[in-house]
Amino acid sequence: MRFYDWRILLSAVVWIPLLVFWIVYCTKKRNDFRKLFAKSQLNKAVITGSKNLVLKRILMFTALSLFTVAAARPMTGGEEINTNSTGIDIAVVFDVSLSMFAEDENGPRFEKGKMMLIDVLNSLGGDRVAIIPFAGAAFLQLPLTDDYETLQTVVSVLEPGMIERQGTALGTAMELAADTLKSSPETSDKMIIIISDGEDPSLDFGKMKELVEKENIHLALLPLGTEDGAPVKIGDSYLKDKRNQTVISKIDKGFFDKCISVLGAVEIKKGDTLSSYIKNFKKSSRGESRILNIYKERFQIPLLFGIIVFFVYYLLSFAGRGGKHEK
Repeated sequence: MRFYDWRILLSAVVWIPLLVFWIVYCTKKRNDFRKLFAKSQLNKAVITGSKNLVLKRILMFTALSLFTVAAARPMTGGEEINTNSTGIDIAVVFDVSLSMFAEDENGPRFEKGKMMLIDVLNSLGGDRVAIIPFAGAAFLQLPLTDDYETLQTVVSVLEPGMIERQGTALGTAMELAADTLKSSPETSDKMIIIISDGEDPSLDFGKMKELVEKENIHLALLPLGTEDGAPVKIGDSYLKDKRNQTVISKIDKGFFDKCISVLGAVEIKKGDTLSSYIKNFKKSSRGESRILNIYKERFQIPLLFGIIVFFVYYLLSFAGRGGKHEK
């Protein structure tokens, strides 16, 4: 047996202490109530029997445990079937920070990235693509779709400065891309394409590696820019820093090398194209045989028993009032 989201089971860390606190509190209140009566009058007071109280507490604990297990969505089965890859889902992470205006490679960097991305769209057939622009923040501009006309329209409006907050939230964008790809069917390959000229010093490589391995995501990098750098031209003027010096935007090769070595990413090198890389990737994966484990959800079982146990607890709450008085 496995769980769709085992982390929900950790909620017991919260409700178990609360339940213990509730039992201790009620016990104290019950004892305080008993002290209001003389021993000779206790038999006339309506006090739930000790056995009944213990049973109710056991039922409450059991019901909460069953509801927690149901919420975690247990699954059984694990039947293995052979299948082939049916397509590829691609989440494109596109840098729209102002540095993408730099012109060190035959025009602005962002224009080259857009042309290569449109070339990819023209070569796809039945595969889905999502667009995630980022700068100092990231957002899902277009979810996974195979409507290539809409995709080309969205790509055409990608431009530095479309996100007001500047910076490099690449890690956030990659997490958003991975989350978007979670909806992909198990028979589809998953890929994140990063088109950027900058690094993200806050990127948690360990967390990202765990995420891409868990979701079986392929990473492709298209670094734009050079190590020598180029000035950032916005309109007819150049971007200046606080000292009124022209900003020179340089690519951090070390960052991209770390993405390759740690995350297993593939770099699209100068002279290559994204479309050729994806074509080769599809050729190698389309005929690839894979084994899938088919699981059936069984949350209905603990949910049903949880409802039954809670109903019994509810009945005892009323039945106890008219039951035997504790002596």
